[in-house]
Amino acid sequence: MRLIATYVFMASAAAYAAGDGGHGSAADLIAPAVNVAILVGFLVWKLKKPMSDAFTKKAEDITNTLERASLKSKEAQMMLENEQRKITNLSSEIRTLTEQSDADVKAFEKNLAKETEDKIHKLKSDATSKITADKKAIMDELNAELLNQVIAKTKTTIKTNKDYQSKASNKLLQGMK
Repeated sequence: MRLIATYVFMASAAAYAAGDGGHGSAADLIAPAVNVAILVGFLVWKLKKPMSDAFTKKAEDITNTLERASLKSKEAQMMLENEQRKITNLSSEIRTLTEQSDADVKAFEKNLAKETEDKIHKLKSDATSKITADKKAIMDELNAELLNQVIAKTKTTIKTNKDYQSKASNKLLQGMK
């Protein structure tokens, strides 16, 4: 509209300036008005479809943006509500977790004490068994050594005494019969 008004103003100013002493007639404006009408009609005809498409596209973009914003707003509201519920339940959750951890610690301590006691008992019995086995082995070894010494002493005594040699030979021969 401004373009048309400007054109009409310029055309009328030119017509007044060109007329008889600046007094033009309204008929002088018919040709420029027709030219302006043709120009405006051509522009409207040529730009109608692109302008309509541009405005339609802008309207769709704005609608889509508003819908996305609405969805994001709803999601944000839901997340806010969830977080507020978590915050309100936070103290009870902390209390529950503390109680659970205390119970777990007590159970662990009890199990550890029992395992330690069982291990000590097992180690004591293993040590007692090992000491008994070592003692028996040493006693058997000492008895065998004592027996070997007695046999060696007896052999020496028999070899040095002729009377014992004859008695030992007679006893061996009697044992064979």
